[in-house]
Amino acid sequence: MYHCNASSPSPWLDLIEALAAGGIPVGEDFPWDLYAHVVCELCSQHSTYHAAYLGELSPVSHVWVIWESGGFTYVMLRPCGAVDPTVNPVQREACTLFADHWPGHSWQFTDMLQD
Repeated sequence: MYHCNASSPSPWLDLIEALAAGGIPVGEDFPWDLYAHVVCELCSQHSTYHAAYLGELSPVSHVWVIWESGGFTYVMLRPCGAVDPTVNPVQREACTLFADHWPGHSWQFTDMLQD
């Protein structure tokens, strides 16, 4: 299974303004690396909008950007947290996507995300 890897230029100023308008302080400790592009982390076979992880507000609230040709939307989503039951419990890592995402957990992808 492969990542979608669709990319789009990042509208970071819009993100910072949206956070400030929502009452979320954005200062020196802004927690996200500001890449020039966002890259879709979903399965290449998804049939909906693209999605990229931006950062964690709390252990149960992660910020994602979703986009289609019409623009960007920033959403707070619960992490998936599913683990591969075939892996030794000590070596298990939780899926890095959001809850109720489309087919394929992050540990099932065979390619690396491209920046």
